[in-house]
Amino acid sequence: MKKKGFTMIELIFAIVILGILAAVAIQRFLATRDDVKIASLAQQI
Repeated sequence: MKKKGFTMIELIFAIVILGILAAVAIQRFLATRDDVKIASLAQQI
């Protein structure tokens, strides 16, 4: 009898990969937000 579903290792790998992608996305978002602030301040001068 073969059970269907994911093993614990597969779930852990998926969670780790999603965590890495989220960390990269957050860093890019913060960098973009800082760039927008700098550009906004540069236009006010």
